[in-house]
Amino acid sequence: MKTRPWIALAASLGLFQLAAAQTDVCDSGAFALRADYPGARLSACEIVSVGEIAIAIHPEDSGRINPSPWYGFHVRRHPNAPAGELELRLRYGEHKHRYAPKISSDGDTWRRLPDDAVRLDGNDAVLRLEPDARGVFVSAGENLNTAFYAAWRERIGTVAGAQWEEIGSSIGGLPIHALSINPNAKRYLLLLGRQHPPEVSGAIALRHFVERLLETRADACQEEAAPRCDFFRTHGLVVAPLLNPDGVDAGHWRHNLGGTDLNRDWGRFREPETLAVYDMVERFEQDRRAPRIVLDFHSTRRNVFYTQDADSPTRPAGFAERWLAAVKSRPGLYQFENAPRPLTENGTVKNYFHRRFGIPSITYEVADEEDRALVASTAAALADALVNVFAAIDAAPSTPCADLFCAMAQANAASLAMLAEEGLLDREHAVLIADAAAWIAEEQARPGAARSANYLDFEERLIGLAGIKASNVHMGRSRQDLHGTARRMLARGEWLATLNALLQARAAILTLAEAEAETPIPAYTHGVQAQPTTFGHQMLAFSAALRRDAERLIEGYARVNKSPLGAAALGTSGFALNRHRLATLLGFDAPIENSFDANLVASADYKLELAGVLTVSATTVGQFAQNIHAQYHDPRPWIVLDPATTSGSSIMPQKRNPRSLDRLRRSASKVVASAHALVLLAHNANTGMHDYRELAPLLELAEKAQEMYQRYAGVVGSLHVNAERAASELAQGDSTLTEVADTLLREANVPFRSAHRYASSLADFSRAEDRTTATLTDTDFRRLYADLFNAPLPLPPDALRRTLDPTTLIATRRGFGGPQPAEVRRSLAEHQANLEEHRRWLRQAEEALAEAREGLERALEDLS
Repeated sequence: MKTRPWIALAASLGLFQLAAAQTDVCDSGAFALRADYPGARLSACEIVSVGEIAIAIHPEDSGRINPSPWYGFHVRRHPNAPAGELELRLRYGEHKHRYAPKISSDGDTWRRLPDDAVRLDGNDAVLRLEPDARGVFVSAGENLNTAFYAAWRERIGTVAGAQWEEIGSSIGGLPIHALSINPNAKRYLLLLGRQHPPEVSGAIALRHFVERLLETRADACQEEAAPRCDFFRTHGLVVAPLLNPDGVDAGHWRHNLGGTDLNRDWGRFREPETLAVYDMVERFEQDRRAPRIVLDFHSTRRNVFYTQDADSPTRPAGFAERWLAAVKSRPGLYQFENAPRPLTENGTVKNYFHRRFGIPSITYEVADEEDRALVASTAAALADALVNVFAAIDAAPSTPCADLFCAMAQANAASLAMLAEEGLLDREHAVLIADAAAWIAEEQARPGAARSANYLDFEERLIGLAGIKASNVHMGRSRQDLHGTARRMLARGEWLATLNALLQARAAILTLAEAEAETPIPAYTHGVQAQPTTFGHQMLAFSAALRRDAERLIEGYARVNKSPLGAAALGTSGFALNRHRLATLLGFDAPIENSFDANLVASADYKLELAGVLTVSATTVGQFAQNIHAQYHDPRPWIVLDPATTSGSSIMPQKRNPRSLDRLRRSASKVVASAHALVLLAHNANTGMHDYRELAPLLELAEKAQEMYQRYAGVVGSLHVNAERAASELAQGDSTLTEVADTLLREANVPFRSAHRYASSLADFSRAEDRTTATLTDTDFRRLYADLFNAPLPLPPDALRRTLDPTTLIATRRGFGGPQPAEVRRSLAEHQANLEEHRRWLRQAEEALAEAREGLERALEDLS
């Protein structure tokens, strides 16, 4: 028995400890085994008989590992030995058989040994083989050793634009190679493989994933404007397919030659293999290149993707879910699981790259024994989906800024583009500044970044990257107008978001109004039942209030969407800045004309305008909540909330507390309070003071208003009208007596005040008798009239009794905007049309901002 030479060298250097000496040759006299080639592994052998051999399969060291018992050897029959069967026992000791044997006659083409040729015996596996004189390779998986990767590199190297480089060496001195496509792209996809030697199915997936990307890239730009073409133009591909070459060639179960699980070394970088990738990524970062996604290919007992969980959001948000969903149910692919995992400190690729860059960093696990054709087809489909999803995300309208740092960076970019266009900054230098600014944005988008809204912090980093002349982008500008512009950009975004929430509440109201358009209900004034109306009619009143609020927001947007940029501190500057171009690049309708006004006066009143609009709106929302809440004073209200939105009492079993109304009313009150805070901050302050410039109170107000409208929509959507109870309430309230007076005037020419006095006497009499007017007799109607006017009732009692039906009263209304069904239907249609008009306005406003962002991106691209 002899030891393999490359292992002997490593062992002599003390780089790792063998659990058992590796044998190269084992001969029974009839059959010979050898394990003297890269990727082979057997630890020792025992000749049981001429036709029976037992071999030991041990791990490379005694460290704690995830048991992945790899084996590999060549077995042949001696030429003069009679044909016969060899029984080969694989002894794993305390470990268990994991990988189904694969066999190959040439070491390149592999097939699975039939199941009936494999028998499990405790932890052992017994194989039945009939090798010929040429022999057969037997392995735990396809033997994808360093020779395989060398051939693959040579083949991939013929692809246009493909570049292989040696990025480092393993402990045993084997080179670690990385493929690079489009090395000038600022964003790249990073694919890693074979950290764990036995994980062959993952290696096969990586191979087909990469080859599909290269095929797709070659075809993507048949149409220049295609999103997939844009993706490949702006993204590179970096692949390190074999990170543990020593372990692969030595037949290791898990570790490198240093006894380290490489997928626990990220962040520590004590091993040269992981350090090689780290150095490469660092070099890319110096060139301002950053990964967009990292895929780490592995194998395990099932098909699964380990992704980030909800507590570890990625950029772009929700990418993993969208990517995997794109292929989840497609035919011809294997089934897999998406298993989000929390961020930990365990030193995996997945955790390291997400923590460092905030990007999707995904462990791509393929089942050990998955059908290889499905591995290939699924990898190809996933590669296509990855490109398609990223291309769709990038082609979608850019999203508005969510914080002051982003808005300030965009305003700075607009200044840069304008200065270059006006010849105030040479284009070569502008490109350098733009590149540095983009890199700062990438840095600040990473988890834990400071994202300071102070321009001087931004400028310090800009100078550090692009030199002192990078400060020239601030020419003619002050933090006053730069920060003021950033605040307005965020304010207008919240303005539109608030309008959107309002429109959703109004849509809910109109839905309910349509459903209950003809349901009679009592209406109240002074808290007392007044007249019948319909619930649809009442809801249209609250829709009308929201319509006015929307109109106020739309009108006010024209004033908030003006740019102070270029006004400098208050009196412009000696540089000929194009303020109109600055406004256009940032999506503003125009600059604020007076430069003193731009920073020192107008910076307060747009906040106060929003405060005023929302104070009006919140007051009406509070009235709505109180109207509904008043019904709960009655043990049997005619309008109630869905039980799911109420809560019980901890002591009183019968109670159903309308908590959603409490929350709605409280939200409305908070809006009013926050609006008043804005007024007080601006009140009695000199122009130019900071009191009223802070944006946080406006953002807080907008957030509370949006919450209020969301709750408004929720309450409206949970309301149930009990028409029978409403009718009973109407019958008890005598609220139709106005029509008695109107009928006497209209049909008998009784003066209105006299008719009103008579109708009032009907109410007094019926209440004194503890009756309702509808129960009065003909005699009662006549006697009461005669007592008042000493004259006979001029109409038959039935003519008056008919007017007491609420439905009749409602149907006979004739006034514009009344509760009669035809008028409610007309009004509903008009309200719906107006709602759509406001929605169109909102979409157009959002699209205008998106177009401006795209225009700014084009202006920056045009610099080069």
